[in-house]
Amino acid sequence: MNRPGTDLDPAQTERADRTPVTAYDPTRLTYRWTPEVDAFRHQLDRDLQLLVVWSGGREHEREILDLVAADFTVLAQVEVRWSAEKMVNNFERLYGQTLWGTSPKHEEVGDGPFLLLVLEDHAPAYSYRQNVSGYVELTNVNIARVKRAGRDLTGGYRIHSSNNVREFFRDATLILGVDRLAEVLAKEAPVEEISVLAEDLVGSDGWESLDTLFRVLRHTSEYVVLRNFEDLPGTLEDDREIDVLCRDQTDLAAVLNATEVYPGPEGAQFRTSVGGEEVFFDTRYVGDGYLDTEWQREILARREWHDTLVAVPRHDDHLFSLLYHAKVQKPAVKPAYVTRLADLALQVGLPEETARNLTDDAVAASLLDGYLAGHDFTVPLPVDPAVHRNVAFLERFRLTVLADPPLKVATAEIWQSAKRSRAARTLGRSRVVRGAYHRLRSAFHALKDRLS
Repeated sequence: MNRPGTDLDPAQTERADRTPVTAYDPTRLTYRWTPEVDAFRHQLDRDLQLLVVWSGGREHEREILDLVAADFTVLAQVEVRWSAEKMVNNFERLYGQTLWGTSPKHEEVGDGPFLLLVLEDHAPAYSYRQNVSGYVELTNVNIARVKRAGRDLTGGYRIHSSNNVREFFRDATLILGVDRLAEVLAKEAPVEEISVLAEDLVGSDGWESLDTLFRVLRHTSEYVVLRNFEDLPGTLEDDREIDVLCRDQTDLAAVLNATEVYPGPEGAQFRTSVGGEEVFFDTRYVGDGYLDTEWQREILARREWHDTLVAVPRHDDHLFSLLYHAKVQKPAVKPAYVTRLADLALQVGLPEETARNLTDDAVAASLLDGYLAGHDFTVPLPVDPAVHRNVAFLERFRLTVLADPPLKVATAEIWQSAKRSRAARTLGRSRVVRGAYHRLRSAFHALKDRLS
């Protein structure tokens, strides 16, 4: 189905100067205000969206296709058939939920074959809209209008769509897989025939390999592997654990088809299956206090690619985050980190003497303290209580703002609560208590004067 009309607005003539959609990177996606359309546009040369008609709404399929034809070219029509065994898991993963196996979504929208449409918008316009979760985000106004009209037709939430390019790549990759999505992106002509895909979301039965897993993450998630990534995506170290920082912990776990090892709001470890074996992801996220929040954002924004597939920190972020991990979050430095830190220090141009002695407490504290303070980063308290805090090492810091240790915070909170209690106010009004307090304070200051 072709979008009617041939008049192209000025922005379309710039397509050759834009970033190819095949080079999409969720971290690099940016928007700018475009006066010609009185809205925002991104830098990609094509705008792609996804629309799903769940089985409970397919009786209105023809009408929805007519709605779509007004603004979009249909690049793919796929009837997707999920297995009954994976139905709940598929819905939880697609909607970025914790994998508890309890979602009733299929009861609301239908559990039969659904229609997936891949759409191209030739005149995209983005404005701020509030989604059903309450988040306010830049949204393609054309797909938002079609989704709203489709939901009015079908009732409830029997229509699902992406709101923007980021959501398109996430959802389309999970449903179609990397290779099928690439085939769709190679098309520009409209497609009217419906193909059939009888498969669950990618990774539903575990991952064939780490290579497959990281190919999916490249399209779907903002993350970095913080350390020990040198052999990825080929092999893992003996502990089969991958340390990652991400934008959204729950969403990353859903993409990975990973379940919590220790369920709860403070848990950081998730497990999934790769090549028939369990692989663990220690998953840190922006705002969890594992590192300074602004530093976490900058690490994600500056990420680079290892072996073209694995997102990793830039060299300087790798050096200082690894030094922070080794000296602040561990009681002692792992022997393997000594050489690695020295090599990284040399790579970013630090003097050889500093690099050679980098794990010495005095050298490490001076360098790390200066780096954190110089970038207005702090040493926060992690949400995860299992993260070690090397208090003795942090006492060497002179420039960086340190969050108070948990015991001090708890003591202060208890003291403030006690001061505001009814008993405290009653005692405060007692002449006897107030007199005793002033006598003790005078005695303390007299003793202090004699000792000084």
